[in-house]
Amino acid sequence: MRISTAQMQDRGVTAMLEQQAKLSQTQQQVATGKRILVPSDDVLGSTQILAFNKVIETHKQFQENADAAESRIQQEEAALTQTIDMLQRARELAVQGNSTSLGANERALIAVEVRALLSEVVSVANSADSRGEYIFAGFNVDTAPIAVTEVPPASGLFTYAYTGDLGQRNVQIGETRFIATEDNGQDVFMDVPVSGGGTQSIFETLEQFALALEGNTTTANVPDDLSLAMENLGIFRAQTGARLNAVDSHRALNEEIILQGQKTLSSIEDLDYAEAISRLNLQLTGLQAAQQSFARIQNLSLFNFL
Repeated sequence: MRISTAQMQDRGVTAMLEQQAKLSQTQQQVATGKRILVPSDDVLGSTQILAFNKVIETHKQFQENADAAESRIQQEEAALTQTIDMLQRARELAVQGNSTSLGANERALIAVEVRALLSEVVSVANSADSRGEYIFAGFNVDTAPIAVTEVPPASGLFTYAYTGDLGQRNVQIGETRFIATEDNGQDVFMDVPVSGGGTQSIFETLEQFALALEGNTTTANVPDDLSLAMENLGIFRAQTGARLNAVDSHRALNEEIILQGQKTLSSIEDLDYAEAISRLNLQLTGLQAAQQSFARIQNLSLFNFL
């Protein structure tokens, strides 16, 4: 079969272009450190890469959720601890106020401190997180949960109402794991058992205590009521501790899943540099050979021998 000069040149050019394409792909692999540059390089591997990337990104989001949940739970725990400390001080004052040796002036001075504690407890119950969302408001996070009203106006008598809802927000920190990030103020501060039976808000207990002191009367039931209030808060504080432990535990699990996913992903997509460099050298040699042979073929013509 006769082969024309044009055919020989076309074949030479094609051979060089093929060598250049292979060399270019290898160069890109070495530059990126990735074995698979486009899905057509390895269809199965590309599918696996997409799947593992999704798993990794999902669990990274779970980690971010866990961090946010931990922050809110820690804020609630701190608020509960602060409130318990204030109620403990109020109980000490209640025991002191029941002493028969005290007169009206002494009890009035104790009442001033009780009023200050009451105001601080309300402030803690209305505390907000770094985003300005009220911790104990349930789902109604944009409104302060404890409303204080003087009834009638200028009377010095105050009522306390919960304006949040009974919701409890949950955050997903794992494939099937959700964690509560706070408790609603109705359960924490309002529906608190008292020694006489039934429930009463912590605020009402402190309000009645202050009024009794201001009226120079003893309050035999207040120490027990405050003890029950501290027990109620202690239950919620224990729950926040359990939640924090759960967050830590699941964060470690997420981290392990991410790590294993990254290892598997690396085994699929990462380049074997030793093999790639060896292949690069061979391809470079092949391209040089193709270029040299093309240059020599161009000189093959009968006219060169006439």
